[in-house]
Amino acid sequence: MKRRTFQLLAEKYIQSRMICPAYESQIRRVAAACGSITVERVNAYLQARSTEVSSLTVKNERGHLLTLWKFGFQTSLLDDMPRGVMSVKVRRQPVKAWTREQLQTLLRHAGTLHSRMRSGPKKGAFLRAWVLLGYETGARLGDLMAFAECHLDEDSIAWTQSKTGDPMVRMLSPTCRESIAHMLTMSPDGRILGWAATKRQATRIVREAVEGAGLSGTGKWLRRSGATHCEMERPGAGRLHLGHRSPALFEQAYCDWSQMRTRTPVVPEL
Repeated sequence: MKRRTFQLLAEKYIQSRMICPAYESQIRRVAAACGSITVERVNAYLQARSTEVSSLTVKNERGHLLTLWKFGFQTSLLDDMPRGVMSVKVRRQPVKAWTREQLQTLLRHAGTLHSRMRSGPKKGAFLRAWVLLGYETGARLGDLMAFAECHLDEDSIAWTQSKTGDPMVRMLSPTCRESIAHMLTMSPDGRILGWAATKRQATRIVREAVEGAGLSGTGKWLRRSGATHCEMERPGAGRLHLGHRSPALFEQAYCDWSQMRTRTPVVPEL
């Protein structure tokens, strides 16, 4: 059989699945970058990527390529299963998240941002709603930007995670609900945040605000922070906050253990 490319395989895979836009984009990008479906080409691609990105990213991209290859074999588009593809050992750095005090510093800084965005709202109002909503829901960026008035139900917000398809419900504090209400008064389409900025613009605003507040980190730290603080209150709550099916994922990639030590029992010295 004529050897196909990962690009052609990716299109057939996407057409046969119901997957979220973000995953679809990742599959297409990795497939186009790798090209031909041979062990030598895959290994060369992974080795090259290991000099450019983190080992976790390389492992994820390896998983995308193997998924496509196995799909091709199962659907008789390919004659062989992948064998001899190099393994990738992930070297994880300790997870860092913002403390409650640092988040309060970020919110105070938001109160000093009075300039208006092109869409109309003040940067400070947008940032405040972003921080509170992201922290209290643990939602991913795509879901956060897609939140709309229809997702609200009195003092809670309910949605279906775009990545996993699992339903989520989170209670919102009065402060968060107030910030949401303020953004909705200006919203032309019922969305809470997505109408005011694109994902790229929102990420830039948050990055500049974090630096302006004298902190380090990115908007992704909101998920880590909320989950870590939930875990500090009750063991097991961090995973539930993020909607993870596997406890190990939260423990390895989202929990800031340096903060957990303030609540974790410690035996007395001998």
